[in-house]
Amino acid sequence: MNLEELPPEIVWIILDKITELSDRKNASLVCKSWNSMLLNSSKSLRNVNFRICSKINNFGLIGPDEVFDQMCDVMFKSKRNYVHLEFFHINFEQSLAREFLFLTIMICCDSIESLRLTNCHGLCRNELWQILQLLPGLQSLVISGGIHFDELNKDTQIHKLRNLKCLTLDVGDDCRLYVDFISNTPNLKRFKVRTIYGCADLRDITTIRNLSHQLDTISFITNRCYNMSEFSEMHFSNLTNLELKVSGAVWPQLFRQMQMLRELKLEANIDDEVIAAICSASVRLRKLSLTCSGLVECKKFNMLNRLEALESLHMRGIHKFSWRHVSFTKLRHLHIDNVGTDFTNFLKEINSLRSFELHDAKLKNEQLIKITLNAPTVERLELAFCTKVSDRGFKHIADMINLTELRLWGIQVSKNINDRLACQRLKKIIFYFNDNIEDSTLHAIAQKLPSLDLFVLYDCYGISFQGVANLRKELPNCNVLELYRGDELPPALTAEEHIYYRNAEYPNGVLKQELPFHWY
Repeated sequence: MNLEELPPEIVWIILDKITELSDRKNASLVCKSWNSMLLNSSKSLRNVNFRICSKINNFGLIGPDEVFDQMCDVMFKSKRNYVHLEFFHINFEQSLAREFLFLTIMICCDSIESLRLTNCHGLCRNELWQILQLLPGLQSLVISGGIHFDELNKDTQIHKLRNLKCLTLDVGDDCRLYVDFISNTPNLKRFKVRTIYGCADLRDITTIRNLSHQLDTISFITNRCYNMSEFSEMHFSNLTNLELKVSGAVWPQLFRQMQMLRELKLEANIDDEVIAAICSASVRLRKLSLTCSGLVECKKFNMLNRLEALESLHMRGIHKFSWRHVSFTKLRHLHIDNVGTDFTNFLKEINSLRSFELHDAKLKNEQLIKITLNAPTVERLELAFCTKVSDRGFKHIADMINLTELRLWGIQVSKNINDRLACQRLKKIIFYFNDNIEDSTLHAIAQKLPSLDLFVLYDCYGISFQGVANLRKELPNCNVLELYRGDELPPALTAEEHIYYRNAEYPNGVLKQELPFHWY
């Protein structure tokens, strides 16, 4: 039957089965009716993030004013029921950019549930609240960029954002801008704030209004220090997810009230009292990340044994601790940095481990051999800047029968490392910063592992362009990427969650995640 003979309601249902965005775009070119159906379906557009980026003028020879003028014309001619809207790196001091913002908001006001202003500048407080007044169904708001504080006009009012559940703010150093939102989001569930100078702090969430009892997620990042009296005024008994980064110490009693915590990411001066408080109260933790500002020795590390539900553990800066009498029956992901004690026998006790990451450790070949023997269940292995490791350490890597992903960052294996890689289930390999690998290595790996899905060669200057070209021919079904410092992140890696770079603050090579916008 011809689709044109069907009622529009049936055609709409059929078109909604097209899930790929590129296919939907092609189908929208068939006729005006299909275009209208495909670009006004809230079901399909719910999965689309409509991003307006200032770099759009790089694709032609026209200026930014003309680009926004054309975009306004498109929005006038065809209504788009976008659910997720983002303005990315836009300077709203350009009059046409500001006009396009207001036009888009007015046209899509009935459908927008999520709004992001990422690294945008040129808006003032009056304009921001005029925009928010037009969005009664707004559930998620992210503002990253400077908002100029000005006194409200008579026609502008700050109203309650009653449907807003998720709020992320990084709007400069004027506390009054944060107060606007803290005071007018009565049903907020998730609150994330990044404030360099500490103009807004955790006490504001409690003292300005009684939010603490309903929040389940808080992410608070600041460069300021707290004293004990400030921490004592905070009460977040129903939190399930907390990310806290401060310059100084934290008050241990803060964590004794958080019995509902499931995920905790803490970066501060961490001592034994803090660890003891976490382990005593938050026994339901599934994910725990502890990053200490300096290198400290932990004498109460074995208290982590109380966290029976722990599935993910990440530690950095806790240099010395004892692994004796510590066991995790459900641990799936273990990431440790700068560890100064032998932990290899501890891995025998973890039968559930699936991902293991070790950074900046004085790991020797003998210890790496123990890891490969004691952790046969690991599917993902990442070693970074363990400078004493060589090919011999991978002697028994074939015994890791479940290994599908291998990442070696700054590990100077030789050109013959392929002799050790006999893991037939390997799907992903990443070599970063290795000048020993040659074209012959790539050829040998291709012969040994024909089913690879991803092969990344990052800052490996010992290989030639022809060697990479030959590798792509030998592995036609594999995404082979040759990258050098400064290259832009390829689309194939935008979904990767663990791409790291060396942070200048840590010359020994502590790595930090920087996705999705930069590749260093």
